[in-house]
Amino acid sequence: MPETSCPNCGAPASNIVQKRGFAVCDYCDTSFPLPKWYAQPEPDMGEVLLAADLRRKPIPGWSVSNEDHWELVPEPEAALRARFEVGNGVHYLLRSSGWFDDADAGVSIKFLDGKTDYIRAGLFVRYQDKRGGYGIFVSVQGTYMFGYYQLDEQDELTWHTLMDWTSHTALRPGFGEQNRLRVRARSDRFQVYLNGVLASTFTDDLFSQGEVRIAVEPSRESNIDAVFTNLQVRAVPDDEE
Repeated sequence: MPETSCPNCGAPASNIVQKRGFAVCDYCDTSFPLPKWYAQPEPDMGEVLLAADLRRKPIPGWSVSNEDHWELVPEPEAALRARFEVGNGVHYLLRSSGWFDDADAGVSIKFLDGKTDYIRAGLFVRYQDKRGGYGIFVSVQGTYMFGYYQLDEQDELTWHTLMDWTSHTALRPGFGEQNRLRVRARSDRFQVYLNGVLASTFTDDLFSQGEVRIAVEPSRESNIDAVFTNLQVRAVPDDEE
């Protein structure tokens, strides 16, 4: 979306979405014309099914994991800040208390500390305990990737890569840079948006419903310090073809 704040309430650019040729503020619903140079189409956003109020605990509609490794930071923008020391493994932070099938999930991510080559954070959709689900990650390097966890023959969750790490010009590399990750799941079709730009599509029917989760992943080489804001799950409009 355009690099501008809302002219009515001052909400940051991460809250401005495209809708029917106009920019619309998520907070106050003010609409204003898009700049003439802006020609990056993005689907209309459906009604909010579940948003995360990151100002205080408990967070209605969300279950927490690894709570001793993150904190809520209410100002200047309600955020969840997660810190993990060196170590392998994906660490989940928030999990939707309910399951979703067709849904449009988005979150803004900012990395604050860690070694550039070894850390990532992202969003999971249609995730089920002891079965798996789809994960989409972004990195400090301005790259992204996606795949899924699935139980193997030893009943252990194993990662399967659908698209390996790939650079994208829509991502802002570096520490302190905020990137918006959005995943739209409709039936067996998935669209991955990075800062409002359609980056990838894929088709897969392994998982049809499950939780929405946010997660970070340090490594044996690096700790991680990352911030999440504006976590929302929205409906995919029924009138889409």
